[in-house]
Amino acid sequence: VENNTNVIVTGINKELVGNTAARIRAVRPPEVYKGKGIRYAGEMIKLKAGKSGKK
Repeated sequence: VENNTNVIVTGINKELVGNTAARIRAVRPPEVYKGKGIRYAGEMIKLKAGKSGKK
């Protein structure tokens, strides 16, 4: 753990590193309305527009 917001996963076996990163991300996947959750560095998440209020 680099700091409270960054986690670095390293290793010799690239497949195992990818699987471990995917398991960490699966704990809290990024959600599309607010962008909260665990995402990879440099990953861009397209945010959806929420419901507009009725008046």
